[in-house]
Amino acid sequence: MSSKKLFAEFAPVSKQAWVDKATEDLKGADFEKKLVWRTDERFNIQPFYTAEDMDGRGVASNLSKAFARDENATGARWWVNYAEVVVDNEADANKTAIENLEERGADGIIFNLKEKEDVDFETLLKGVELTCCAVSFKNAKCASHLAEGYFAYLAKKGTDLAKITGYIYNDPVAVWNTTGKEPCYKCLAKTIKTTSAAPHFYGMTVNSVPFVNAGSNYTQEIAFTLAKLTDCIDKLEAEGVTAKEVFENAMPIMGMNTDYFFEIAKFRAVRALWIELEALYNTGLDPKSVKIGAESSVWAVAKYDPYVNMLRSTTEGMSAVLGGVDALSIAPYDSTFENPTSFSSRIALNISHLLKEESYFDKVVDPAAGSYYIENLTDTLIAKALELFKATEAAGGYTAQFAAGEIQKQIGEVRASKRKDIGSRKRVYVGVNRYPNTKETLDDPQCCGGKKCKAPAEGLELLPCQHAAKPFECLRQRTEMYAKEHGRRPRVFLAGYGNPAMRTARAMFAGDFFGAASFEILPDVTYPDAATAGKESAKADADIVVICSSDDDYVASAADFAREFKAAANGKTLVLAGYPADIVDDLKAAGVDDFIHVRVNALDALNGYQEKLGIKEK
Repeated sequence: MSSKKLFAEFAPVSKQAWVDKATEDLKGADFEKKLVWRTDERFNIQPFYTAEDMDGRGVASNLSKAFARDENATGARWWVNYAEVVVDNEADANKTAIENLEERGADGIIFNLKEKEDVDFETLLKGVELTCCAVSFKNAKCASHLAEGYFAYLAKKGTDLAKITGYIYNDPVAVWNTTGKEPCYKCLAKTIKTTSAAPHFYGMTVNSVPFVNAGSNYTQEIAFTLAKLTDCIDKLEAEGVTAKEVFENAMPIMGMNTDYFFEIAKFRAVRALWIELEALYNTGLDPKSVKIGAESSVWAVAKYDPYVNMLRSTTEGMSAVLGGVDALSIAPYDSTFENPTSFSSRIALNISHLLKEESYFDKVVDPAAGSYYIENLTDTLIAKALELFKATEAAGGYTAQFAAGEIQKQIGEVRASKRKDIGSRKRVYVGVNRYPNTKETLDDPQCCGGKKCKAPAEGLELLPCQHAAKPFECLRQRTEMYAKEHGRRPRVFLAGYGNPAMRTARAMFAGDFFGAASFEILPDVTYPDAATAGKESAKADADIVVICSSDDDYVASAADFAREFKAAANGKTLVLAGYPADIVDDLKAAGVDDFIHVRVNALDALNGYQEKLGIKEK
């Protein structure tokens, strides 16, 4: 085989040369404005990256230690595919767990104890080979009591603790952030002392899920997760638990979101920073011992068109695996608004199976390594997260900042920005604010948009737990409740004339726009001219009529449409799809009530239409 390098005869091309070429092709347009993307983190993403961007890796170099292969390693990696089982009673939960393990191929079970205090482990774990699968627990009433009971059961069975894997979902600070219940570090220390006997079972988790569900950006999610950890270390040292013991018994559980490449970089950044903290605390722990879990968030899913949640979960799972997670818990697509069905639970598990068995994601240790874009994104997230982490520490630490409301304020600002983009439909949620299924109805429409948060403690603002698109879900649900009371939904009639391509495009836009409020979209009709369109569309059994044509046609005859319409219509709203700026005032004078176009905040506009039609929030 020739040792000659491919393309050796070609001179290398610098990044600046590519930028110059792109600028030339833009024909005078601004490179930064056209091609550079500004993120929620307030840093820029370049349109491309090269080897020149790979200098000075810093903290990210820890990843090479974490994913270093042993001499005899095959290169394959493994992650636990978890299924969550709700424990209403131990016998039924055991039956479901066995079914998930034996028939659906789960590698582990997370038992959701629903604040249960005493657990019958004999019944719950009957037939479960604890050394062959991971067993974890969440929502225990008292984590230390649970740990004592579980480890007493393991001792009774003579189980080899070195072969026990799993964790207790035990983050008292996260509970405080979402319920107001004060954290008990004495209980946390007791749990760690109990579970430390099993080297691969974690008695403490550090969860980012509440931040994700509250609408945080990635910088905040990473920085605040690590700031929580350092606060816990300080508190636990006072209870006789060393920093090394904390790291040995703590597992970060990160919430998943839908931004594919950012998610990959997030998991890599968390691992690199966690390893860095272990080194700063002089723990002497092996970087390869760090285990990271990932679980579905409430923020990322939607109640409407719920099958789209399966697609969201798939991209989230892919990002998590490519980012190097060691445990994956994908929630059923319907879990935030109803009891998951057998079908939805099976599909959730199958996502991980597909990633392993058909996509072969388990064959490469760190598949993102070497990608100029992802490596740079990882580096940037690390730098930004460190900056915020240090600022939080300098201001007194995470606990003090949360008690003062500063954490909530920072996350709230990002959430408001995201919601603004969702409202204007710049940020798309398929089936909710774009491409809605207007025939979809709910059996019991009510404004939920996620799990309800508990009442806040006096003087403490809690982190909300909501669907990102909750405002649109509430919008549609108000329409549905109105329809139940009045026998029909508001109707929108699309009246087209003139240029065939533009009238079709604008009719589609208008249908998509009003469909997001669950208004009934009547079949669009095309007329030979504007005057006829105005006169005939006024007869339609609709509350809103939308003029659909081209800007040139609007200039020529939209005013004729409006005058004919207003002369014949009785109290109906006339809307024009588009915004011909030069004649807007003339069209308003002729009778056009409103304009819808891509720069309109759809949420605000649709709320206004609902109010005008007598649909109000109850």
